[in-house]
Parts: sequence; structure tokens; C-alpha cells
Amino acid sequence: MANLSEHQYLDEVLPGFSEARVLIKASGDSVKSLGFLGDKFEFYRFANRYRMAVRFTGIQLEGFGENTERGYSALTRTFFAWSVFERYTDLAGIHCPYAPFFAYVPKIELSKLAQVIDRADPDYKLFDHLRSQSLPQNQDQLDRFRSGDRRAVVFYASAIRHIYVHGHLTAHPNGCTSENVEAICHAISDFLLSGIRDDFSRRLKLAVASVHK
Repeated sequence: MANLSEHQYLDEVLPGFSEARVLIKASGDSVKSLGFLGDKFEFYRFANRYRMAVRFTGIQLEGFGENTERGYSALTRTFFAWSVFERYTDLAGIHCPYAPFFAYVPKIELSKLAQVIDRADPDYKLFDHLRSQSLPQNQDQLDRFRSGDRRAVVFYASAIRHIYVHGHLTAHPNGCTSENVEAICHAISDFLLSGIRDDFSRRLKLAVASVHK
């Protein structure tokens, strides 16, 4: 059996990684016992990408104000969080609008996240900017969120990632303050990263229980 401390740097951010690795090896390098698709290397790439997103602490921008720098750091963190969410859902065979993922997310967590967004963007300044710059399919999902379907909150991250990468999103878009952008981005990133960790933990427990039947 592999030394469980060998990958401590991954276990610290994704508890159970080493245990999952042992299961994969015992299954002939198959990830199917965890309910994943693809091969072990895709799982390992996901885990390292996840670690990067979790360990990201911000960027440094010479000549920028502190609040603006913090806003851009939060936007960048959401970019990383959404990127790893896409990798994870691909690995798990979960497709847009990600219903199987949300099936295990407590409604209270969705409500808490929605409250942060509502408080930080009461006049829909960020929402309107994201919607105006989004692809049609993402506009529909953002409209779902505004209409009360809190599961569609994940598409805030999708919109932020898309618009930020293409240069149409700053730290203070459409009159929204950088402090509010920071609050929304960190709340969304925390939600995605903790959701991935919890879903992985659930899959690992099921896999371990199956082995010990």
C-alpha cells in the first residue's frame, strides 16, 4: 500500500486523496469505483488543479489601489474555481446545468450564497453587466437565478470567468464597487471549492463502503 503521507500536500486540501489513490491502484488504475470517467491521470490533474485554486491567495499589481487589487484577486480566484469545477464535473460526467451536483448541496448553502450576492449587488449592477456580456445560454441561467432558482447561482461563476478572461470585466464594473465584487467572487469561489470537496468525500465514502461489503 502506498504511503498515505506521500501526497500530504494534496490530502491537506482534498481530504481522502491518498485513500482514493490506493483504491484506484487496487482497481487496476480505474477511477470507476469513485464514479468518475476517464483515467487516473485526469483525476490526478484535477486534484492538482484543485490544490492550486484552494491555495491561491491573490495577485500583486504595481501602481493599483489596494481595493482594486483585491477585486482583481477575487476575480482571478473565481476564474480558477470555475476552471476546476468544469474539470471536476467533466470527470464526474455531470453536465450543464449540473443537477446531479446540486442534488447533494444543502439548500441552506445556496440560500446563504444568494444572500451574499443580493446584499453586495442590491441594484443589480454586476448582474446587469454580466448578463449584457454573456452568451445567450448563460443569460438564461442568470435569469433563472434572478427569478428565484438559487441553483443557477453557479452561472455567476461561469459568466465571471468568461467575461473576465475576454477582458470585459474589471474590478468595479458598471458602477459596482470593488469591495462588492470581492465579496461576491469569494463567496462563489468558496461555494464551488467546498462543494467539490464535499462531493468527492461522498464518492470516496461510497467507494470504500463498497470495497468492505
